[in-house]
Amino acid sequence: MGPIIVLLAIAGAGMTTASLIIRNLYYICQPNEVLIFAGGAQRTSRRKVGYRLVKGGSSLRTPLVERAMRMDLTNMIIELKVSNAYSSGGIPLNVEGVANIKIAGEEPIIHNAIERLLGKSRKEIEAIAKETLEGNLR
Repeated sequence: MGPIIVLLAIAGAGMTTASLIIRNLYYICQPNEVLIFAGGAQRTSRRKVGYRLVKGGSSLRTPLVERAMRMDLTNMIIELKVSNAYSSGGIPLNVEGVANIKIAGEEPIIHNAIERLLGKSRKEIEAIAKETLEGNLR
């Protein structure tokens, strides 16, 4: 009876260890986000990049090689207000508006967003978009 208990204990410890490893390496991507696994080389349609994308699915992270990050693809609402903007006729205007922006999830546009916005918080992305839109309104 002793060897059976030892074998069951070893099997239980092995299953626990395997489930912990899989739990830490298995990533599920929500429909409104994209998972970026940085570190491994991946070939896109035009070039070679140092990351791979998962949109709306799941994937295993390669241990010691890749790092997983998420990017939110939901709509962001930005309120704009520009004072003393001049029209083409030279008339000063006060412009107020609301913009709905979204990071596009289609390739190759998503690659540009990853290069420029990965690692930035939602507030930082909203601030960048707001400054850009206000600059275009002036």
